[in-house]
Amino acid sequence: MAESILLRFLKGGLIDVNGDDAKLDKIGAAAGELASELRKSPSKAVAYVLAAVDPEVDGDDPVIVEALDALSKHWVTYVNTFSGTPVAVARAIVLEGLVQAATDTPSVGAAFVALARNAFSVSVPSADTAVWADVIMEIEKDVDARAEAEWAVPSSISAPIADLKVPELTPLTVTADPTDVDHLKAGFYAAAGPHYVDPQQGQQLVSNGNPHSPHNNPVHWAGEFGNRMAVSVAEALDTAVNGLTVGNADLSEPIRSLATGVSEYVAEALTAVAAATTSLQRRVALVWWKESLFSPTRRVSYRDLPPTAAATLMAFDLHQQVPVSSPGSVVAFLAETVMSLPLVDTEQTYAVSDLVELAQTEKSLDMARGAGALLTAPPEGRGPVIALIAHCDAPASRDRSAFRRLTGVPDAARLTLAQWACWVFRELQATSATAASKASRSSKRRSRG
Repeated sequence: MAESILLRFLKGGLIDVNGDDAKLDKIGAAAGELASELRKSPSKAVAYVLAAVDPEVDGDDPVIVEALDALSKHWVTYVNTFSGTPVAVARAIVLEGLVQAATDTPSVGAAFVALARNAFSVSVPSADTAVWADVIMEIEKDVDARAEAEWAVPSSISAPIADLKVPELTPLTVTADPTDVDHLKAGFYAAAGPHYVDPQQGQQLVSNGNPHSPHNNPVHWAGEFGNRMAVSVAEALDTAVNGLTVGNADLSEPIRSLATGVSEYVAEALTAVAAATTSLQRRVALVWWKESLFSPTRRVSYRDLPPTAAATLMAFDLHQQVPVSSPGSVVAFLAETVMSLPLVDTEQTYAVSDLVELAQTEKSLDMARGAGALLTAPPEGRGPVIALIAHCDAPASRDRSAFRRLTGVPDAARLTLAQWACWVFRELQATSATAASKASRSSKRRSRG
């Protein structure tokens, strides 16, 4: 960002360092320390956002304590500068740390946008609302760009170029019987005339062949010569061909090599097609889900559930079907799906605390509560609303007086069922993106990590 969060808070009169740039640098160093912690443990982003976004967060909240502990490492005497716990300074430190971490840790950015959107939907405008609004919009641009790229449907699919290696073939082995030269000579002599002189013996021999002489009767001689020569040559050729032996060629290895190359190419091409059509398949599945109004996790129609339970279950089911990186349009899709239920009054609002209490006991949400328990830790410091639902047996989850302190949600906050479903969905996405777990709180119980 062009201007740091700390400078924006300073210019807006939200923090005061009495014009001492050195003190501002120390606050910045503390923010950098929290940013490093977020990069190592992105799951801390959930508690960080929910504490930093609330101007009324308690001074003893684990996140605020952690921020001030980081500040004390760089500015030991900070307690002498402020009257009381400098919550505004701690919130600025946390927000600056979040912004720094979000630039190179996508999961932190995704959690930041989702949770901040929730918080501002029920919060009362405060002195730092404008700063937060700008920050949310700036980070949301990057988050949505990544999500839209993941959800994009390509206009064409590029198949890999086939680079098949032609295997070398083993030459064939051909053997043949030697030609019987003497037999061939005898045939040729017989075709040439009735007598011939053997070159080695030097004497005239009878051929028992052509009775005609080329000098005395050339026409008849030629006919007889042609017939006898044809027979002799044909016999020699037949004998030669019949004597040929071709060795069996071993083509198993070349064929195996070629088959492997073709299989690898086809597999690579299919992988490219599958990757390119994943988004399309996801969209088709979501349209079917919306049209059927059927829960894939509970195997029941949403129409058969109480509207409050159906809206909550829809949020969980959608979360199960989409990646943690999802564009803002997915939230709008969920809202439209909830409002399509016949029994949902789109204008009726419910107290958030009442919706939480209903979700804690609704039998159809037991699977959703189990999944939420794997993503969140039992409520202690500031955390998501779904932690109270998932850990419904924890005493703090049932304590109405602790609701504001644990969630940051005003007691008077009210939401429509569509808004409630979107709230739950965003929290599920945020906690999944940052890989939170039940054991994620630090040993000092300062934040959910």
